[in-house]
Amino acid sequence: MKLTKVRIVLAMLLIVPIAGAAAVYFGGDRIVEAVINDRLEDDTDYAYVKDTEHIRVLLCGTGSPEISAARAQACTLVAAGGKMFLFDAGEGTTKSLAESDVPIGALDRIFLTHFHSDHFNGLASLVNAIWIWGRTEPLDVWGPVGLDKVVGGLNAAYALDHGYRKDNMPHLNATGPAADAVPHEIDFPAGARSVRVYDEGGVTIDARLVAHEPVAPALGYVITYRGKKVFVSGDTEVSPVNLPAMQNADLVVHEAYATHLIRRAIPIMRKLGRTHDAQVAERTIPYHADTIALAKQAQQAGVKHLVLTHLTPYADGFIARRLFTEGMADHYKGELTVGSDGLLIVL
Repeated sequence: MKLTKVRIVLAMLLIVPIAGAAAVYFGGDRIVEAVINDRLEDDTDYAYVKDTEHIRVLLCGTGSPEISAARAQACTLVAAGGKMFLFDAGEGTTKSLAESDVPIGALDRIFLTHFHSDHFNGLASLVNAIWIWGRTEPLDVWGPVGLDKVVGGLNAAYALDHGYRKDNMPHLNATGPAADAVPHEIDFPAGARSVRVYDEGGVTIDARLVAHEPVAPALGYVITYRGKKVFVSGDTEVSPVNLPAMQNADLVVHEAYATHLIRRAIPIMRKLGRTHDAQVAERTIPYHADTIALAKQAQQAGVKHLVLTHLTPYADGFIARRLFTEGMADHYKGELTVGSDGLLIVL
């Protein structure tokens, strides 16, 4: 009986590939067309621009400068009132947005928090891609003083590419201005720590100075819509200056640094001869948000949902995530989420 079963299995193993080969040979055109049609189906999630009832927050990049398992570096998309706003555009932003089926050509504007490379080194490729694939209007980029220099340099770096594209696809000449980002530097009145940078259709966005010295200015952003409040921190240490931005927020997307893990790793780095890594780790501790201090501040501010991003070290896997948040629940009683690329939160 067992031998008969074995023969049946072997026969099936032979029949399946033969049948598949015959299908390809006799119906190859239909199969190819079906595959092409499947690839060309529009999977775009238009809820990002059609849903006017909620705030949709997509973590499109949760990594840091650390080479990690994250698909992308710093990137958070907030959709509200039929508009899409992107906060930072680190490496991998375009690919990550595409994997989440975001209609990237419809981005309203981009806000940068500061000029560490992992927060803007995907900007030029994003602007270039959406121009090539149909955007007709220039994309406005807002950020701290120094933005003119950064965006101007990126535009210049892509100038040759723009020329080649136009030569090969003459229709792009009509939309040439959309190939370049348009910078808007955010100025703060003397003594002010917050300034409104957007107020349309019931959506408000306030830029707020955060504590990321020696990087200055460094910004976080507060977004409000239909009675909901979201704070995107950018990079910052835990500081009292951030309390007003976090106060009673429905959602805080905050950078997080697991100092307790890094401090344990530093002597091991040295033991393994990774002296440079140890030095970098020591130097980055003071100006990032320690997880325990962040938990305490989130509780003090009455934050309803705290989402961790810009994860250092990158928390890849269940055990790593548990270790990353160790001790936070002792101080913060709201909802706590360790972010991952592609995580969508709807308020």
